[in-house]
Amino acid sequence: MNRDHVTRREYDEWLNEAASLARALRYPVTAEMVNDSAGIVFGDDQYEAFTNGLWSREPYEVMVIFEALNEPAVDGLPTAGAGHAEYGGLCDKLMIVHPGKFCPPHFHQRKTESYEVVLGEMEVFYSHRPVAVGDEDVVEFSPMAEGAAWPEGVALPAGREDSYAELTSYVRLRAGDPKFVMHRKHLHAFRCPADSPVPLVVREVSTYSHEPTEHAQGNPAPLPSWAGLHDNAFVAPAANSGRLATAIR
Repeated sequence: MNRDHVTRREYDEWLNEAASLARALRYPVTAEMVNDSAGIVFGDDQYEAFTNGLWSREPYEVMVIFEALNEPAVDGLPTAGAGHAEYGGLCDKLMIVHPGKFCPPHFHQRKTESYEVVLGEMEVFYSHRPVAVGDEDVVEFSPMAEGAAWPEGVALPAGREDSYAELTSYVRLRAGDPKFVMHRKHLHAFRCPADSPVPLVVREVSTYSHEPTEHAQGNPAPLPSWAGLHDNAFVAPAANSGRLATAIR
């Protein structure tokens, strides 16, 4: 491992190009959304992605997220429901992933999300069986369907191959396809196909996103119990800290 950071010039070029693409696709990107937490490098060993550039098509776990809305939706909620309000809310994001790059394996205890491909194609790898979190009984209504087998030749990030072992289901999404729903408590990851001529641009609409990134520090918690909640549980330990802070020098 030779790289442990991204330079300010590399980062700004990455974010400005992503923001230009998002705006061209009519996503409401504001100046506030183009910040030092929007470009995500999931751990120190993933900064090598910048050695040969994001268009190298090499497998690394890096992506951009522009968040236009993260609404807790607690106003008007009966106070008796406050204990489970962290499972609700509204969030709208645009995610941009270069060819060959990944969002790494993880699950959310609280958040259910949907994907709509805006540009390119999206390969989703997931487990159709939920992760057991604690011993509390949970509601079951419309379980995740088992997907197809993985196609051959998917190049995974070096040193992180084992973190994808439980993601045995696969689906490939294209612009114009119906929204794909990923239930809470399900391991999942996704990538832009390595042979894609364009980056993957996908819109995620979900429940509230609990992510205490550097940029979010100082924001008031809607409810005291929400303070410091991190609802991303990544399989690779380094990805958990990498999600919250990017090393820019």
